[in-house]
Amino acid sequence: MWRWKGNNATPNSASTSIVEQGCDLEGRVTFAGTLVLNGKFQGEIRSSGTLLIGETAEVQGDVQVGVLIVSGQVSGSIIANERVELKATARLSGDIATPVLVLEEGGIFDGHCKMKADELRVAYKSSQEAGHG
Repeated sequence: MWRWKGNNATPNSASTSIVEQGCDLEGRVTFAGTLVLNGKFQGEIRSSGTLLIGETAEVQGDVQVGVLIVSGQVSGSIIANERVELKATARLSGDIATPVLVLEEGGIFDGHCKMKADELRVAYKSSQEAGHG
């Protein structure tokens, strides 16, 4: 049974949100916990949580998260404070900044990667202080 919590819901870092295939979204998304994206998105995604981009997903825009796991298509700049994983079906075009990059055989990455953890933490903290996280 589903229960709607209304506008009084407190973000839960253990919660999981899902955007399924067939949903096309545009704009700015922030979330707590984990977001599973299987549809299409164009815009900006920011969180300290985990973003899972499924095989059917298409993302165009800037992503700044704690952990990014990609199985679908992404075009844009990526900042992941903890790690980026590109699965065998992943197609990523753009720049990545993360301390850990995992690229499975078959995954495609076309861009530049910067892997200096200290610089990422400073950039991420500055972004949060500016109200973007």
